[in-house]
Amino acid sequence: MRKLGETFVVSDVMVHRGQIEYVAPGDGNAANQIVEEKRYSVVPISADGQNFGAVFCTEHPVNGTRTITITRETSVSDHIPDSTPLAEAFYLFDTREWYLTLRGNRVSGLITYWDFNSREFRVQLYAGLSRVEELSRNLLARDGCGISSDKGLNLSPEVLQKVRKRFESVRQKMGGNRFVDELDFHHVNEALRKHSPWRDFLHQRLGRALSNVEYETLYNFTGFRDAVMHGRVLFPIYLDFKQRRSTISQIGELIDHLDAYSALPASGLPPTA
Repeated sequence: MRKLGETFVVSDVMVHRGQIEYVAPGDGNAANQIVEEKRYSVVPISADGQNFGAVFCTEHPVNGTRTITITRETSVSDHIPDSTPLAEAFYLFDTREWYLTLRGNRVSGLITYWDFNSREFRVQLYAGLSRVEELSRNLLARDGCGISSDKGLNLSPEVLQKVRKRFESVRQKMGGNRFVDELDFHHVNEALRKHSPWRDFLHQRLGRALSNVEYETLYNFTGFRDAVMHGRVLFPIYLDFKQRRSTISQIGELIDHLDAYSALPASGLPPTA
């Protein structure tokens, strides 16, 4: 995840202290109403809106309704600095949905898994996905695939014909583009998956050979990229957040592999399928 950058911090996305919805000590009815209407992960308890010594905790079972489970006092482990980079905070939500945030020794806000749906986090994800795309195109081109023609790109004739028309049009208007630059994201992924030198290198790094299905499961980010680009809610529930954590980690993993391949001398092999 740190491969995606540390531009933003928790304070950029958190609910600031003055905007936290809280209830008075002992007001379980108000807490239940908030959870029922807004499905919050946690309802802080406070007498003054400044100090939050306890919380109503909730659970959201699969195919069930989010409900309050217990009331408990807050502890040191419930707090993180609001200066924590988002890329670092991301890893802190593996087993829990919320944290109170600190600035100095005072509570400054509240962050939940839902705040990773923010524009700021989406920007970081898009930066990582764009890096994957850039490295993938460059890798194919440096191995002689898709430079001035479709040579070396193992894609269907229908796809190549469509890209060829686009490539010729772009060259007439602007010039200088590589053929591989006109491929759609999912076709770049497909061409890379079928590129033998890359697959051999990847298998050597992993210490095992991946089937095509395994490769697609690990490194095809097309659907996730579409969700990021089109502003869809990435983590509607905490279960989705946990499931997509591995996808986001794999973006960074693939960047590592692509960087390592790019550092090698260019393949002396002719373009291959």
